[in-house]
Amino acid sequence: MTTLSSRDSDYFFALQTRTGWGRTLEKFARWIDPSPGSRVLDVGCGPGLFPAILERSNCRAFGVDLDLASFRPPRLHTRLGVADALRLPFPAAAFDLVTASNLLFLLPQPRLALDEMLRVLAPTGRLALLNPAPALTPQAAEDFARQRGLDELGRATLVNWARRAAHNPRWDAPALAAFLTASGVQLERSKSAVGPGFALWALARPLP
Repeated sequence: MTTLSSRDSDYFFALQTRTGWGRTLEKFARWIDPSPGSRVLDVGCGPGLFPAILERSNCRAFGVDLDLASFRPPRLHTRLGVADALRLPFPAAAFDLVTASNLLFLLPQPRLALDEMLRVLAPTGRLALLNPAPALTPQAAEDFARQRGLDELGRATLVNWARRAAHNPRWDAPALAAFLTASGVQLERSKSAVGPGFALWALARPLP
């Protein structure tokens, strides 16, 4: 993983607390529908909004991110730690659910990160991923922001997401299923989400 600058940390804090992204993560959590009491790890958690949301579902949620600046006060969740997605500081099979939102598509070696997430996932656990879909382009993001009348921060964060996505891998459901299968993971279900399908949600489990 690449360490983000403090400016990026400010950006992700604003993204999680001052835009519609929080509502998206709440919908994603409901779609995952984790079992009460599950031990959950969110990899690449940023300021920690998603672990906090999962905790409200009666899970015991942890979050890790490589950027220490992401955890500046005020923290959005209590159980956060600094860790590289390629070297998670947890024993094997420690979690019932491992999640990653907008992480794998940014990494130069996403399969290595996926394999490490699977190492800490229980054999009967589930993996939940959120990544940009092929429909997310800078022009599509600009058009959507204009149609919805997004404020400046909402428009800027959506377009920035699209620009990052344009320079990195994006998966549709069949491509993601093939990517997961190569690491011994079965895609159970997926969903196009965020506006006209800018994101792909995926829920998968390790193959027996």
